[in-house]
Parts: sequence; C-alpha cells; structure tokens
Amino acid sequence: MITNEVIAAVRNKASILEVVQQVVVLKRVGKDYKGLCPFHKEKTPSFHVNPEKGIYKCFGCGEGGDVFAFIQKARGLGFLDGVKELAHQFGVTLIETEQEKTEYKRRTLFLLLYEQACEFYSKLLHDPSAGAVARQYLATRGIDENTIQKFRLGYAPSSWDALTDYLCTDNKVSTATLEESGLSRARTEGHGYFDLFRNRLIIPIADEQGRVIAFGGRTLGNDQVKYLNSPETLIYKKGEHLFAFNLAKEAIKTRDAVIAVEGYFDAITAHLSGFTNTVATLGTALSNEQGKLLVRHTESKRVYLAFDADSAGIKATEKGAHTLEQLASGVGIDLRVIRVPGGKDPDECLRSPEGLSLFSHALENSLPLLEYELEQATTGLDFKNRDGRIEAARKVVPILARIENAVARSEYIRQLANKCEVQEDSLISDVVSQRKTIRPADYNNNREKHYTQNSQINRPILAKERFRPADGLIEAERLLLASFLSDKENYELTFKSLVKEELMTTPHGKIIKAIYELGNDLNDTVELETRLLDYFAREPEMSAALVEIILKADEIKKQNISIPVLLLQSRVKLMKERIIALTKTIRNLPTSSNDSNKTCLLQSKISELNRLERLTLPTVKTMTEIDDLLEKIKEIQLSLDNQNGENS
Repeated sequence: MITNEVIAAVRNKASILEVVQQVVVLKRVGKDYKGLCPFHKEKTPSFHVNPEKGIYKCFGCGEGGDVFAFIQKARGLGFLDGVKELAHQFGVTLIETEQEKTEYKRRTLFLLLYEQACEFYSKLLHDPSAGAVARQYLATRGIDENTIQKFRLGYAPSSWDALTDYLCTDNKVSTATLEESGLSRARTEGHGYFDLFRNRLIIPIADEQGRVIAFGGRTLGNDQVKYLNSPETLIYKKGEHLFAFNLAKEAIKTRDAVIAVEGYFDAITAHLSGFTNTVATLGTALSNEQGKLLVRHTESKRVYLAFDADSAGIKATEKGAHTLEQLASGVGIDLRVIRVPGGKDPDECLRSPEGLSLFSHALENSLPLLEYELEQATTGLDFKNRDGRIEAARKVVPILARIENAVARSEYIRQLANKCEVQEDSLISDVVSQRKTIRPADYNNNREKHYTQNSQINRPILAKERFRPADGLIEAERLLLASFLSDKENYELTFKSLVKEELMTTPHGKIIKAIYELGNDLNDTVELETRLLDYFAREPEMSAALVEIILKADEIKKQNISIPVLLLQSRVKLMKERIIALTKTIRNLPTSSNDSNKTCLLQSKISELNRLERLTLPTVKTMTEIDDLLEKIKEIQLSLDNQNGENS
C-alpha cells in the first residue's frame, strides 16, 4: 500500500548522503562524494554518491541506484522494509499494520515522556529552593545560564517517585510503561516503582534531530555511582549516539573538523569555551556507528581525539583511533591526538587558570596519530640503557611497519633510529620482516565475506535478458533515453522523435514506456529524473539502469552534443542491432528438408534483411526514414510469426 506519493515524500526527506554515510566513509571530490564500495572488495575508492541527483554509482562493480536501492542492498532489506526504515529515520509517518502502528505509537510515547521529563527536570533546576544545590554545583564548574539552556540541564529531586507521579498524572500512562521507557524502576521488595534518577544533575542526551532520548545523571550527594545513565530502550541505543552531536554538527561543517572527548562535562565545558564542534562518546569505547557520525559532516575527515590523559584515556585513544582508521581505510582520515596539558581531562584543563590558551595550544600542536603512537611507545624508556633501546625497537617496529609510503617510512625509521640510539640498518631489517607478516585487516575479510554472500546483487542488470545485448546496443539505447534528460527543449524533441521506437533490452523498454506514460507535462528534466526514480523505486535493478542513463545525460550536457545528430546516429545503430538480432533468430529456426517452401521463405527474409542493412540503412538521414525502416522490420517479424502459427 505504499503509493508513489509516499515514495516521493520519503525521497524528499531522506538524504542519500546521510544514508550512505551510515555505511560508507565518504570524502568530497567535486560535486560527488567518494568512498570504498560496500558491495565489493576494493582498496581504491570507486564508489560515488551524487547528493544533488540522489543517486550512487560504483565504477568498480557497476552497482548503482537511488536511496531506496542502497538501503535495500546495504542492509539486506526488501522494498517495504527499506521504505519503513527511511521513513522512521527521517520522520515520515508511515503506518501499515497494527503491529507497526503499535510500535510507532510506543516510540512516539517514549519520545513524549522523555521530553516531558526533560521539562520537569529543567523546571526544578530553576526552582529557587529545590534547584539550589544543583545550581550551586554548576556555578562551581563555571556553567552559565546560556549553557544550561543550550544543553537543557535539569535537576532530579531526592524524592523517590516525583517524576513517576508527575508523568503518570499528566499522561495517564502505567508505571510499567515508565519502567519500559527507562525512567522508572520496579521495587525489588514490595510493590510500586521509583524514579531512576534521584538527587542528580540531569544531562539530556538527544538524537541528531535534537529529540531527547535518554539522560545522564551526575550525583549531587554521596552516591557511590558518580554517573548514572539511562538504559537502552526502544529509542536509545548507547553505541549509536554521540552526546552534543545535534548541537555540534553545524560547527563541525563550518570548521571542517570534529573534537571527540569522553565525558559530558568535557563536551559542555568545551562548548562554553568556544570549541562548539565538540562531541562526547558517552563514556563508551568508540563504536563503528559513532565513528561514522564523527566523520559524516567533515570534508577533510579531520578528527581530534581529546580523551583523558590517564591510562584508561590512553587505551580509549588507541581503540578509538583503530576504529576510525578501519572505517576510513582507502578514503583517508586526518586523525590527530590532543595531548591534554597537565595530565588532566579537557574539562579540568579548560577550567584551570590559562586553560583556554593551554587547550588551544594543545589543539594547534596536536599530533598526527602515527607520531602520537610512536611518542607513546617510547615514553619512559632509557635509551642509554641496552634494555631500554631493545624495548623501544620492539614497540616502534610494528607501528613503522604499517606505514605504506616508502619515503615516509624511511624518514620515520631514520628519526627513530637517532632518537632510540639504535642502528638504522637493524631497524630497517626488523621493519621489513614485520611487514611480511602483516595480513589484511579483519574488516577487509568481513567485507570479502559480505561481498561473497551478496554476490547476487552484483550481477549485471541484463543477466536475465533472453539474449545478451551487444555493448553497442546498450550504449545506443542509453543515449536515446539520456536525450530525454538533457534539457526541457531536447526532451520535447526526443519525445516526438521516439514515439514509434521500441527498445530491445527489457529495462530500457520499461523506462521509455514509463516516460510516455508520464507524458509531456513536466516543468524540467530534474522533475522527470525524480518521477522516474519514484516510478521504479520498487525495482533496484531498474534504479541501477536509470542511474546509468542519468550519468549519460550529464555527459551529453558536458560535451554539448547535438541531440538531433545523437538521436539519428543512435537509432541507426539500434536498427542495425535489431536487423542482426532478427537475422540470427531466423537462422536458428528449425527447418525440414521436406519443407522447401519454409526454407525458401526464411532465406528470402534473410536476404531482405541483409539488403536493408547493407543498402538502405547507410542512406538513412531522417527520423521518418528510420520509422519507415522500423515498420518494414516489424512486417518481416509479423510474417514470420504468422508462418509459425500456421505450421503449429
């Protein structure tokens, strides 16, 4: 029951760039974005996304299509599930079954409950009496009212069930629903429910659209659990979100860089200090989903990691760097590490005297990941001591071996040999040996496995045709269809010129039929592109065929090709292929030595076709002559069909 109107509404909201970037790390190249294809294994990016036209195309394996085709293939979904996924993600209401209606209502209710809880906590924070302790705590951290409003900070009172009572009274929801939403908990002894957050400063966690989906709570008393976080729910999955991302994404675009920190207040204080392109990982090891969010809005793919300076922070930096390097393999990422001054976290640093200048200096002098790793590997070692030199070499060799560029590798080896006071030749030998043991990363193996499992989606579009069309035929048909899309004037000319044409390949035949069904009442060719993509949204292979035609139309426009000339030449080529195909069909028809009449008839048809190909076709100069020739071909085909009917 998904109509073309619904498809158009979802396409209008669903950004193909955002959808693809959830799976592929992309880097801008001109008007397009480029990355490693998710549908086949490759080391050099050949996968392109054109946000303006809403299409993608891999020039390695040939995959192409629109946003619906991508989500189906990338996630293994059917068309209906793909539309539902996009509708949910981009806020298009789409309800079909009772189960889906129930889930949609549940999700909507949870969002409403969290929004009302946020307002409840915010009101209490600003209450002169109830919120005094929380406001005093924020004042000690230098958090002003603008920042409180920006992050929608609040206060959860000490009362056991203040929020539970408030939400149940206002919304008439059950306490069991509040427990499912993560806002309340059932008592382990006796009956009743109590608030999850009590006597805590409340920090709302929002999704990319700014909707509150969870909370973090910082204790304001002697609770042993310093920070308490909402559990995962229908609307919140911890590893899929970044704290303050909704507030930072515009600054990330403007500054073409993102700063990733660990804690809530690291991010809040950074924003307060002017580093508004800062987000936090919600206290978890950086996940793949979070990594994709980090690089989504940057052209340069520059990411600064500013994790805590303690041992846990160093480990988090290493894990986060590994995740980001894997995600951006083949595309390139400018990954840098900020060494927070004084062995502190960003929040402590920025709140200290001269903290702003210290952090700014650390940002400006941040180390590329490789240099940071080499620095960490050699920190604390005594190079005057034999054991210290051996240990330094042991630690730096695996890092040096990962450097692909031979010149850069040699330069780092030279520098490290001097620093660690070891022989350069010995270090080179160890690095060469190490490089021989390096295997492809696990994620490449996973990509290979994914490609093998999904080999069906990588077959040529025309694999199911009754014959395999010659490349010249496909190209001729693409050029004819692309002529419709070159501009409005050429559309009208092509519309009149091809009214009698019949394309030989099934996808192209469907497309030209759809064009004539849509008619001549179009504002421009952009509208035609969109309406055709909507028309064939249910068929990924048709979407792929359309992408080829859209790209071909761009070539025509760039090269300023004469459409009348292109139409005539392409139709002549198509006519030649039609004659060759029909001749081959006749030659393959079964004949009998006892049926001389049929043999003579078939031979006469072959001779007639040869004459048309060799004598008539080369002299064709107008569309009318092509149309006349097409009628003759149809007459020959019809006579053969009639003859076969009589024989049967």
